Amino acid sequence: CNDFVHGYDLSAHLREVHGHNRSDKGRAWCQWNSCNKELNNDCILRHIEEIHLRIVYTCAECGNTFTRRDTLSKHRR
Repeated sequence: CNDFVHGYDLSAHLREVHGHNRSDKGRAWCQWNSCNKELNNDCILRHIEEIHLRIVYTCAECGNTFTRRDTLSKHRR
């Protein structure tokens, strides 16, 4: 969709606007522009953050950047 999701929780946007439910065990298509990649429901949010929004997480200790929040958490340990 063309909604601007500034200052808005992406997960809530996907749930409220697109009816996406991460707890569903099925698969869904990414509707971002013409992506059309089929993913497990619980992976769509991470896919959008990594591929389409290119969100990166930076380690406050060393400055390394990671595309996934869980990878940053493992790095910090």
